Amino acid sequence: MGKVAILSIDGGGIRGIIPGTILQVIEEKIQEKTKNHDARLVDYLDFVAGTSTGGILGMGMLMPDPLEAGKPKFKMKEVVGLYLQYGAEIFKKPFGHKIRSFFGIREEKYPNGNLLKALNKYFGDVYLSELLKPCIFTAYDIENRNAFFFKQVKAKVDTAYDFYVRDLAQATAAAPTYFEAALIQSKFGEKFPLIDGGVFANNPAMCAYAEARKYTFGPIQNPTSKEMLLISLGTGSVKRPYPFQKARKFGLVQWIKPLIDIMMSGNSETVSHQLSWLFDASGNNEGYIRIEPKLHLASSRMDDVSERNLTALKEAALKFVKDNPEKINNLVDKLISNKPDNHEN
Repeated sequence: MGKVAILSIDGGGIRGIIPGTILQVIEEKIQEKTKNHDARLVDYLDFVAGTSTGGILGMGMLMPDPLEAGKPKFKMKEVVGLYLQYGAEIFKKPFGHKIRSFFGIREEKYPNGNLLKALNKYFGDVYLSELLKPCIFTAYDIENRNAFFFKQVKAKVDTAYDFYVRDLAQATAAAPTYFEAALIQSKFGEKFPLIDGGVFANNPAMCAYAEARKYTFGPIQNPTSKEMLLISLGTGSVKRPYPFQKARKFGLVQWIKPLIDIMMSGNSETVSHQLSWLFDASGNNEGYIRIEPKLHLASSRMDDVSERNLTALKEAALKFVKDNPEKINNLVDKLISNKPDNHEN
């Protein structure tokens, strides 16, 4: 019996190019090995999770083709194209906004108009309930002060939790200090004030594990880690040091960026550590696969959309693939042999 194949993608702004490019390579290798150029990565997955930029990647691969029922609309190459084509516009600071926001101190760093245009173009009027596979995406409700999870399975049975994909993409990517908080409305009409789920789950792999435990995938009911193949992708390892002699004098303003950096990487590392132990304890130590490439020449900034950095991010992903051929090929083989033909809710 096959395992439940789960894909989880971290947050990280424009650094989403890294996991997106790796997933594109995996999809193309699947096509090559199966000799099926119509194959899509999502065909080999049972469940998808994402936070922020990882959420947008996940939503992109799960978008249904309006011309062919049950098939994905985009290739992974087209999903990554969202970043390469619109990244510079999304992270653009008009001079007037710079002055009005006092260079990001009084208001968010970037107006979200171009982000909304890009999301609307890619996701249109598709609802969460229409996405191709069970999935979970994260956000945080700033008024009710609780974690908020967009769940495809829940959206299919309750319009109060069904949203336009473009709106939940805005919510999961509403990173504090970068973009304004999102006020989105469900299909039922209820409004939710949300920010980036990265504030509590930048690595949503544990959220994916916990949620998938409640589901039935064909003959597999309430799968444990022993019955899972969990693939978790990061957006580039960030190990920037903060020297003690300098940090000990930091005040409120100086701590803002380091705290966001430490919060994101610390969460990702902790979740990865916990899942490694969890899968090892069940005797399925090869069932959890964490992919976290080094940034190399790429910037760790979530909003560096210079041509040089966009190229460097893509090259960092391709270098990881080149340096780890056995890991990537083994993963592709596992996905192919584990294809979830019978894993359907």
